[in-house]
Amino acid sequence: MEAASGFQLILALVVGIALLVWLILKTKVHVFLALILSAAITGLIAGLDAGQIAGTISSGFGNTLGNIGAVIGLGVMMGKLLEVSGAAERMALSFLNLFGRGREEWALASTGYVVSIPIFCDSGFVILSPLAKALARQTGRSVVTLGVALAAGLVVTHHAVPPTPG
Repeated sequence: MEAASGFQLILALVVGIALLVWLILKTKVHVFLALILSAAITGLIAGLDAGQIAGTISSGFGNTLGNIGAVIGLGVMMGKLLEVSGAAERMALSFLNLFGRGREEWALASTGYVVSIPIFCDSGFVILSPLAKALARQTGRSVVTLGVALAAGLVVTHHAVPPTPG
């Protein structure tokens, strides 16, 4: 098989990303299925044989899962413990009391900062986003503003604090 040109590889990448975004946002296809379909189309455009595509996708997912699977699994379990025990909500309410009314963004950012230490920031966002939505309803603040504040706290910890997972 002849090697793909640089243009062909760039085209495959652009089409694959565009297809992935379109499948998820416009057609509401499940994310996992959208990833598989996009990877297959990207492989075809890049010049892989149809037989190679399944093996390449499988080994790619397998390598990724092998590298971070245990950390993600343990982080999700820790996050579920924080959620079920009410610790995450209690922490958020404590920060709300500490910062005071009108500073909900700071309270959510601080909550995200602390919660993201033992778990992945994306798991923390899934756990805490209902809290941000409820807080937006109670206070009349924008759910987008509160969500961005929460995400900022989670991401800052993920990137700046060494003992965080990932």
